Amino acid sequence: MNNTSYHIRKERTAQLIVVFAILLVFLGPGCNTISPKLQDEYIRPGLSPGMCSVFDKYRKYIPKIMAEDKVPGLSLALVDRDGILWAGGFGYTDYDLKTPVTTDTMFAICSISKTITATAVMIAVQDGLLELDVPIIEYWPQFTVNSRFEENPQKKITLRHLLSHTSGIARDAPVGNAREPSYGTLEEHVLSVSDTWLRHKVGERYSYSNLGYDIAVYILEVQSSQPFAQYVEDKIFAPLNMPNCSVDPEFIRNHPNRAVGHMSHVKQLPLWINVPYGGSGSVYADAKGMAKVVQFFLNGGKVDGRAILDERLITSMLTPSIRSKDYGLGVHALHVNGNYWLGHGGGGVGFITGMYWFPEYGFGSVLLVNSETLEHSFNSVITDLIDENLVQKDESFETPSGEYQALQPSDPDAFTRFKPAWKKYVGTYKYLMSGWKFDTIVNIALAMGLTARNLHVKVFEEDGYLYVDSFVLGNDAGDFDGGRLDEYLPGLFFTPSGKCLDLRGPTLTWQNYRIKKVNNDNDRNFDLN
Repeated sequence: MNNTSYHIRKERTAQLIVVFAILLVFLGPGCNTISPKLQDEYIRPGLSPGMCSVFDKYRKYIPKIMAEDKVPGLSLALVDRDGILWAGGFGYTDYDLKTPVTTDTMFAICSISKTITATAVMIAVQDGLLELDVPIIEYWPQFTVNSRFEENPQKKITLRHLLSHTSGIARDAPVGNAREPSYGTLEEHVLSVSDTWLRHKVGERYSYSNLGYDIAVYILEVQSSQPFAQYVEDKIFAPLNMPNCSVDPEFIRNHPNRAVGHMSHVKQLPLWINVPYGGSGSVYADAKGMAKVVQFFLNGGKVDGRAILDERLITSMLTPSIRSKDYGLGVHALHVNGNYWLGHGGGGVGFITGMYWFPEYGFGSVLLVNSETLEHSFNSVITDLIDENLVQKDESFETPSGEYQALQPSDPDAFTRFKPAWKKYVGTYKYLMSGWKFDTIVNIALAMGLTARNLHVKVFEEDGYLYVDSFVLGNDAGDFDGGRLDEYLPGLFFTPSGKCLDLRGPTLTWQNYRIKKVNNDNDRNFDLN
């Protein structure tokens, strides 16, 4: 087959995928009627009538919003320092409506995995395997990364930078990412950081990075001589008695009570366990297990009175620096409606999750949902308990203080005006999506709302400047993700926030995702290279 025939066949295949996707929109499970019900419940004996009344309100409210939003399954738990107060499983593990969700059902907890990862690293620090403020190059001599701001940034980046999202490392890696999930091992994934550029100076400001957490896990594996899955099992899941929580792909795949991820018009998403996201989003867990994590933090790192992690290290995790906004080490610290929250949220691959606790009141909650179609926001059960004076505030609690010192990104008005030499870069670029199966990419395209518009990146001139326009794939799907560009090296451009467009070839990338320039309007679909 000659090259022309090959490319024509690829174009027609891509066009057929889009047509098939459109048909599935009208034929898919978005039309299904979901009638969820409470399947499993625990209420601690002896609770006050007022507290039970609040639980009863949510027991009735949750199935209604699940039905409206076509959410097949949900599990939650309310926790204090002594354990679970109320827990429930609602609906089913998938749209087949055969397997009820219980409080033991495993869900992908997505970015809440970062809390588990940070805890594992802190245990390694406690055990003397790692140090937070030692340059990671001492543990990983091969580590390199590019920077526009300083020489040898690899000699400055520490585990503290990685866990607080202040290293400057890009959000995702060129190898093994949201667009090419099965492309590469964890080692290949983190080694590809050498081909990336920092978004800002090391330690200068906060910029969320999945890759940073995966690097932390790689270093932990090297120093402990253990796979990450085994390390967290030995150090966290077993001591906290979390039998339905794991990072091990085989354990997750074969678990008999596992929820399936769902998105709009997608019956079920494929199991997302071969992605080399070692530390940023690889944990599957149940509500009961994550309730143990909340209880662990509420008790200052203790389980049944036994210290698993020194309270000083817990405090380090929960305290943001002046550079890391509202983020400590694997934990958000938020002021919401006059209350102080700690915890983490997650979303993606067909799941929405949340784990938060209120240290002033000694209560926390876990919410696990196996669909990204949830549109209603949950009023926190804890907030209701606080508003109705059913829980007591610890007046001696001191909220950590410290003003976040945000540094402004470069001024786009100071960028170089459009040069005639840049005309060759203007045009449309499509994402290359290696590692996907045909049906998988159709499902993801539908779920993310990926159309001819947001399956590509546009580079264009406007008002005398060069711009990039794209849409985010992931939790922010559909959001604008571009900006004005300035050239650092010939063909290498950056936005004001440090996102990188590399058109130097032979491999073209936008934010480390591989792209390919479109030659005509018939070539704007995704490429199954």
